[in-house]
Amino acid sequence: MSPKKHKCSVVGCNNEHSSFHLLPTSEPLKTQWMDFIYEGKAPLKIPKYVYVCANHFLTDCFENEGQFKAGLASKLILKSGSLPTVRDATSPSEEASTSTRSCRTRDIGVQTETSKLCSVGTQLSMRTLQTHHRSVCVQTETTLSSFDVSTKLVSHTAVASSTPLKTSSKRPCLDLEEDEDTLQECSSILTSQETDVTFNPAEADTSITEPKDLSAQESSPNQNICKYIVYETCIMELFDVCPVCHRSCHIRSQRIGTFLRVEQLCHHCQFSRKWNSQPILGSTPAGNLHLSAAVYLSGASFFTIEKIFAAMKLHLFKYDTFRRHARMCIEPAIVYKWRNWQDEMLQLLAQREKVIVGGDMRADSPGHSAKYGSYTMMDLETNTVVDVQLVQSNEVGGSYHMEKEGLKRGLDFLDAHGVTLDCIVTDRHPQIQKFLRERNVNQFYDVWHIEKGISKQLEKVCKLKGCEKIRKWLHSIKNHIYWTAASSSSGPERVAKWMSMLNHMQNKHTHEDSNFPACLHGTRRSRDTKKWLAAGTLPYLKLEKVLSNKRIVKDVAKLSPHYQTSSIEVFHSVILRFTPKNVVFPFLGMLCRLYLAALHYNENAGRTQATTAAGRPVFKVTFPKAKKGEYRVREVKTQATFRYVDDLLDLIFDKVFVDPAPYVDDVLRIPIPPALCAEYDRPEKEEAISSRVSRFNQ
Repeated sequence: MSPKKHKCSVVGCNNEHSSFHLLPTSEPLKTQWMDFIYEGKAPLKIPKYVYVCANHFLTDCFENEGQFKAGLASKLILKSGSLPTVRDATSPSEEASTSTRSCRTRDIGVQTETSKLCSVGTQLSMRTLQTHHRSVCVQTETTLSSFDVSTKLVSHTAVASSTPLKTSSKRPCLDLEEDEDTLQECSSILTSQETDVTFNPAEADTSITEPKDLSAQESSPNQNICKYIVYETCIMELFDVCPVCHRSCHIRSQRIGTFLRVEQLCHHCQFSRKWNSQPILGSTPAGNLHLSAAVYLSGASFFTIEKIFAAMKLHLFKYDTFRRHARMCIEPAIVYKWRNWQDEMLQLLAQREKVIVGGDMRADSPGHSAKYGSYTMMDLETNTVVDVQLVQSNEVGGSYHMEKEGLKRGLDFLDAHGVTLDCIVTDRHPQIQKFLRERNVNQFYDVWHIEKGISKQLEKVCKLKGCEKIRKWLHSIKNHIYWTAASSSSGPERVAKWMSMLNHMQNKHTHEDSNFPACLHGTRRSRDTKKWLAAGTLPYLKLEKVLSNKRIVKDVAKLSPHYQTSSIEVFHSVILRFTPKNVVFPFLGMLCRLYLAALHYNENAGRTQATTAAGRPVFKVTFPKAKKGEYRVREVKTQATFRYVDDLLDLIFDKVFVDPAPYVDDVLRIPIPPALCAEYDRPEKEEAISSRVSRFNQ
């Protein structure tokens, strides 16, 4: 399908300009335009898109007429509030095109197929080409067979040249049409409605806005300036011709990671200049530091980014540079940011009389071979991560002891800041139970951990021959343990309600324990009479053995009646985004990524449920693998925010990079344990290679 060309809607317009302007949407400007277009007789049904070509405006209505005539702009930009007033006029550019013609021209274009393109803004400053610039715009008419209409080719004649220039063998560049939305970025891009067959005009932003003030962008922080991917050929085109004598120039480039420096020298008129693709902070390109910070703060992997850059042929610095940026700027900023936030949170907790916290450990790998264990302390009332302790296995003699050590460090840290605990909710780890009992800390157990352990045992019992009937009670038993924890006020009451389940499954609803003498449900007749169990039968004996286990009964008495540790499990899933278990991190790198995960969780923990445009709450239906075909309806939350990333970038560029010493000193005071291999003797490499034996050796 041939690209669509705009058409001037002014009545009687036959000499259309290449630059079109969309009908404004604001009043009274829209009505004034309509009166001019239709000569005061507007039709009842107006087209969806109404355009007016530039021939119907006075020359003082345009902001970039000089650039357009010089060929440096492909479309005229209207000033705000301009009105079409000219009925029959000749375009200034067309008058210039007929006044002079030259065969010794140099086409300024790109090697592209004959399709409508528009000029792409690069990172070259607009002031660079203003000095000593002289050129005359000449237009020639050419009809292309692949288009239904004639198109114009713009060329520049070298005025000051004493040597004839060869006509470029490149394919001609068509006159460009800018997308109005890109005018505010002082650049133009390929208009999607002319190249993309899936383009929907209703989704395009056709409003014309004022161009941005470049001086304001230059004064903004480096981390807040917009960046673009620019092709090398597009950059070198800007330096190929001398802006003074219009002859070929000598170009030399230098690359440092993502940074590019171009030096231009004309041997004819001795014109020279240097151009940098990004600001330089001291001796460090700002883009290199910004990219390292963005990769680290987003939880991405440098090696994954390296593969992406290699696939796109983008230049990137080495891993050593990334580690140097992390060691000197990024990690000190993360530690400073976390500790400042943590101090503010601890001051608020110290003012409360009683604080209920939850604690749980996450190992960096399953089983008993974990290298790191991170113990999280969370304020369950505000759903906020208060402290994260990282323990390495060789600090405590094995991964089995990491959870106790992490809890000990966390409690000592809270005590040192004057936080008074009411109780702590944890899992049923035996070492944790004994430690908290000796420390006289009131402990409750998370209901989900107990329910999961009981469900696993009952699943095994259901597979035994003659015990299939128990499967009918699995869902009720799971619900009963949650109801027991939520509806009880004391340990004996929880035990009484829990043991009443054995009588209930026999269709007996009165009990001997005075703490819970009878079931609370009303008298009703069951539809399935075969589900009841009889005392002394195999299913009942197997079920009684599981439910009345001494450890189970003891732990049921300490079920948490208020808060659970499910929020900590959610935080552990957030940690996976920053520290995947299949990636090995150094101790300090692991600690900083845990701090990043805590900052991200605390910022987004209070997100509300998303709503539609009509105000209805949004839900989604999922099928969890563990539920084996059962669906779950979950709330859809609002989009996550990343304000902490912006704060860290400001901290890195404005403070840490300027004076890293105090921030690095705080990091150096963190005790870092020796590597796991430090206790072993390291052999000489040559000796180890010579003694290498393989089963495939001849």
